[in-house]
Amino acid sequence: MNKKIALLLLLSLLIVAGCKTAAAPAEPVVAEEPAAPVVEDEPVEIAFWYPYGEGSWTGDFLAAKITEFNEANPMITVVGQSYDSYTAIIEALQRASAAGNLPGVATIGYGFDEYIVNSGIATPLNDLLGDEADAFLGDFFPSLIEVTTFDGDTYGIPLALSVAEVFYHSDVFEQAGLDPTDPPATWAEFLETARIIHEELGIYGAAFALDDPWTFETTVRSNGGAFLDESGMPVLDAEAAVASLADWGVGTADGSILYNADFYETLQSFGAQEVAMFATSSYGTLIYKDIAPLVMAMPWPAAEGQVARIPAGGNSLYVFGNSDAERNAAARFITFLTSAEANADWAMNSGYMPTRNAALTAIADFIADFDNYKVAIDAIDNVVPPTQFGTSALEANQYIMEAIEAVMLGAQDATTALSAANQKLVDLLAK
Repeated sequence: MNKKIALLLLLSLLIVAGCKTAAAPAEPVVAEEPAAPVVEDEPVEIAFWYPYGEGSWTGDFLAAKITEFNEANPMITVVGQSYDSYTAIIEALQRASAAGNLPGVATIGYGFDEYIVNSGIATPLNDLLGDEADAFLGDFFPSLIEVTTFDGDTYGIPLALSVAEVFYHSDVFEQAGLDPTDPPATWAEFLETARIIHEELGIYGAAFALDDPWTFETTVRSNGGAFLDESGMPVLDAEAAVASLADWGVGTADGSILYNADFYETLQSFGAQEVAMFATSSYGTLIYKDIAPLVMAMPWPAAEGQVARIPAGGNSLYVFGNSDAERNAAARFITFLTSAEANADWAMNSGYMPTRNAALTAIADFIADFDNYKVAIDAIDNVVPPTQFGTSALEANQYIMEAIEAVMLGAQDATTALSAANQKLVDLLAK
């Protein structure tokens, strides 16, 4: 197939992620579900905000679920509204809070949880879910519930989970004299593989999704470091973070690593085989199976003696609302949308992983012969809560991204850039 045509197909499918029929769960789903929260006798309307566009499979799936819910609950009307990103939702919530017109439900990206909870606009779910709350919440992966639980109260129900992994072109590996069935397992091997590919073929060996600091945090934590220490102080200037970013800088300087802060341009370079390995979200797993079967997936490479520590990617559903009636309606909708059956259906079609055990069991047959999906599923055991910067999340991400850019463009060395970013974070968190 012509590379340009293949690329256009890849981009269009990654953006719209549609055009395929939803698969049925492999077996009946059995799990404890909470009783539906009581809804007042008066009609109630709530907004549901999510970061998936119209025409995408995820957007269409949610639209269909909204219609299904509204038909089954005539006293409640859920109105969906799509946003471009998690950041756009956060900014919209700031405006809505000031105006006193909050949505009933919104999807909050992992990492913004502490910010949302500290803002005081989210409602704990424990009481809204009733006596079955513990059984219901207990079926979700503990590392995800940990992300949304503060002072014993759970605020968010995990809807979507993606893990960081590396996609690679198996045919490009062969062209470079590498064995595609034996991809690099450690960070050092990953960097060396990128250099070999560049030297042998003249293309970039690797690229990272850099629309936010997620892949850098994954790199640092999988190499034995962290963004914050146990006391909550920034440690971007510590050895693991500095060494990790220095590796990225060396790679961009010698041509083995591509730097591009635009996700879609990086995706385009990977689709055109200008890059052999793309370190990014597992979200594209289903898409590659359909249109690029030679693309394979490898687990995230950790430093020698370390294990991959993958900050959770994806989002949880939070209840906001402007009245008790709206919050009860929102809780009822959340339990419907995160039922084990819906979660299994979502996982088999959206590219996201399931977020609860009953759904994972239900899709066992779907996973059985799907090697790339197995790579992502196996990584669930390595998922850890992402770093939380509280109300400073947006600014903190900006400082980290500025340091990454400075090093990868050769403007500063890693020690200088991360020391400056670390001091900014110290000052920011002290406010």
